[in-house]
Amino acid sequence: MPAPGKVLRQTRFANARLNSIGVELMTLAELHARVSARLLLQTERVGFYMVLVATAGHGEHVVDFERFALQAGHVVFVRPGQVQQWQPANGLQADLLLIDPAVMRPAASSSGPGPMALLHPEDWAVRFSMDADGLAAWHALAAMLRQELDRPVLDQLSAAMARELLVCLLLGLSRSATDHSAASTVQAALVRRFRSELEGRVHTRPSVAQLARKLRVSTSTLTRACKEVLGHSAKDEVDRRVALEAQRLLVHSSSTSVAIGELLGFSEPTNFVKFFRRRVGTTPEAFRQAHRLDRHRTRDDTARGEPLSA
Repeated sequence: MPAPGKVLRQTRFANARLNSIGVELMTLAELHARVSARLLLQTERVGFYMVLVATAGHGEHVVDFERFALQAGHVVFVRPGQVQQWQPANGLQADLLLIDPAVMRPAASSSGPGPMALLHPEDWAVRFSMDADGLAAWHALAAMLRQELDRPVLDQLSAAMARELLVCLLLGLSRSATDHSAASTVQAALVRRFRSELEGRVHTRPSVAQLARKLRVSTSTLTRACKEVLGHSAKDEVDRRVALEAQRLLVHSSSTSVAIGELLGFSEPTNFVKFFRRRVGTTPEAFRQAHRLDRHRTRDDTARGEPLSA
């Protein structure tokens, strides 16, 4: 079946000055000054990692159709492929850290895995909180990173400094983003592998048994691990991820709901509608109408500066 036609704006990391480093840091106020309010309010699917750190005031941000309230110390972490929608600032002050996915790939050295291997960003919550010490450390490191990125000439030393500061920022965030006592368990490692396998096969709507065989564990072992780490069963995790992909495609593509159901492995349109209504609480078409703000936009906007990277 052909891929769904795109209608939702996609944004990628594209900053000619900073492409070689793969990192950009700005404030929310700078973003609003750079990009029109009309464009910002349109839903987008991102092709990079984004960290939003609220530093003062109150506001909201929407990620994968879930609305998160924000205040100082709150962090929103957006992964490549997720759908987000900016909200009016209304007094919220925040830092925005944009990261090219290539920068996040763990690199090994002669002494073993590099520090990026400690992050496990796939385990990070979409929103989490930092304490006062964590926020103070963020301010200090972010100021140093901004100083490096703003240098008139970005040489190899500046690039190296920027990447090391990025690692420090992310390692600091990881203390708040994950439960490290759980992250080191065998169950958490299995769930991490399970989620990664599910991510790569979501369009086939794999069964728990298929995923368990791929991971070389029993279905009962996989289900126990999910219940311990996630608080719900492996089957529920599969259904959650398939439902999210359906939501993304309904807003992201011009394909009919019947075609999307077929793409996700549903043999009958009625089965897809029943599944979607059970998981999301509404029909696919009602969801599409409620979340597509600009239904007539068909251009795939990957142009530089729309809306994040300039």
